[in-house]
Amino acid sequence: MPSDQQYRDPEAAFHRAALQNGLVPPGTKITPQLIAFAHAVAELCAVVGDAYDDALDGNAGEHIRALYGSD
Repeated sequence: MPSDQQYRDPEAAFHRAALQNGLVPPGTKITPQLIAFAHAVAELCAVVGDAYDDALDGNAGEHIRALYGSD
């Protein structure tokens, strides 16, 4: 499982994913629209994670939002 440190920069993580999936050519930046889309997908995942509550550590949804949520 990747560590949180690998995802401290959401835009870099989104850019890597976009490159790996052919959404941006190598050497180009990710578009603001793709960044917004990636944040929206992260929110969809976080909503699912909200169902898994852990009183001591929060829940998966909160963790996903902390890593990938938009400001």
